[in-house]
Amino acid sequence: MSELPESVRPAVLTYPQAAEYLGISQGRLRNLKWMRQGPRSVTYGKRDIRFRISDLDEWLDLKAGVTSSLEPARKRPKRPRRGVAPLGVFFALILLALLLWVLGL
Repeated sequence: MSELPESVRPAVLTYPQAAEYLGISQGRLRNLKWMRQGPRSVTYGKRDIRFRISDLDEWLDLKAGVTSSLEPARKRPKRPRRGVAPLGVFFALILLALLLWVLGL
């Protein structure tokens, strides 16, 4: 894909072409896109997804450390642990029952 002269190269690439251009498998490119860590893409409908060559080059430069990220990496919020919320409610009810018992209500 990169051997083509500028005048012949297409402006956008399909998944297989973009994966070949980047030197990774199609599945890896799909996973990177799904995890929101891959290059930006252009959508022409629900399933017709294309990648601009400029976006692929920009993503490669970002991964190689040539350019810095425009936005800081955001961490995903942690998942709540199972059983923590019901256990807290259980102790709150016990405390409320003890308080009512002490006050004699």
